[in-house]
Amino acid sequence: MKKTLIALALTALPVAAMADVVLYGQIKGGVGVTVGDKGADSGTITQMGDYGSRIGFKGQEDLGNGLKAIWQVEQRVSLAGNQSSEGWNNSDTFIGLEGGFGKVRAGYVSDQFNENMETMDFWEYRTGAGAQARGLQNMTRFDGRSQGVRYDSPDFSGFNFNVTHQLADSATETVYEPSRSTNGQSTIVGLNYENAGFFGKLGYGLYKHEAVKNGDVQDGHVARVEAGYDANNLFVALAYQYAKDMAGYGSLSGVTAEEAHEAAVSVAYTMGAITPKVTYAHGWDQKVAGSKVKDSGYNQVIIGADYALSKRTTALVSAGWINTAQVQGGNDEDLYSVGVGLKHAF
Repeated sequence: MKKTLIALALTALPVAAMADVVLYGQIKGGVGVTVGDKGADSGTITQMGDYGSRIGFKGQEDLGNGLKAIWQVEQRVSLAGNQSSEGWNNSDTFIGLEGGFGKVRAGYVSDQFNENMETMDFWEYRTGAGAQARGLQNMTRFDGRSQGVRYDSPDFSGFNFNVTHQLADSATETVYEPSRSTNGQSTIVGLNYENAGFFGKLGYGLYKHEAVKNGDVQDGHVARVEAGYDANNLFVALAYQYAKDMAGYGSLSGVTAEEAHEAAVSVAYTMGAITPKVTYAHGWDQKVAGSKVKDSGYNQVIIGADYALSKRTTALVSAGWINTAQVQGGNDEDLYSVGVGLKHAF
């Protein structure tokens, strides 16, 4: 009897020692059918797609006087099988401090665009041919994570701000660069406001040495603003984005666009367990080499609905159309996609 009690006590020790560690994540994916109508993209693709599944561990320690240490290790996983982008700690992974001054995180962290400004893009997608049509991949192409440092301020009457600085050298850098070199460096700042369901978000990113124009190295710039209302079962939001000397979209993806303008509107309304949703996005013709490129913009419509099977499990269906979406063909292409899936959060 004593041996049994001792064994049970020893078994419980690791659990007690790890009581501040939280396991969390989302497993989500589905099947999509995507149809292209031009050239190399003509035909149909039916495939399993992952919608951004991830798993993580996080925790904190009270250091006293209102200060605590925080940490997180998160990684992407895929329901679509082995993906080259999957691996250990390839999502938000950091260590930091949090207190009355705000929060400081160092590691591989999301910026304002990725963590705070994807409110518009409430669609589930990540891999698969239909991701371009059934999600705002164009508008969110600059949203990301970087190895660096991020500071988040406390809340001031509904306002808060943050600054993310990506270090000039990558985490695997082995070459000593001149002190003036800023290749790969970026600084993203954000300002957010929320009150009584109304919200506003502003983000600006400076990307050093992003483009070469007339033999001169140019910095890239991205600015985005979002505003809307999210309360009483209603969600409605507008977004506008301006990019200068950054990667273009659609038929110009992979090309540096001197100027690009995009806008989107999203609406959703929850009726019991069902939430119908719709998004319209538009990208104007982009400017390259001093002039606008004809038919380099895009139009996009996404419709769908979520059905809450429980607090943690949701059934998903969406259908999307986008034109000028493919790189392989010429301009004025159309891509259609329909997808159904499931999401479970834990």
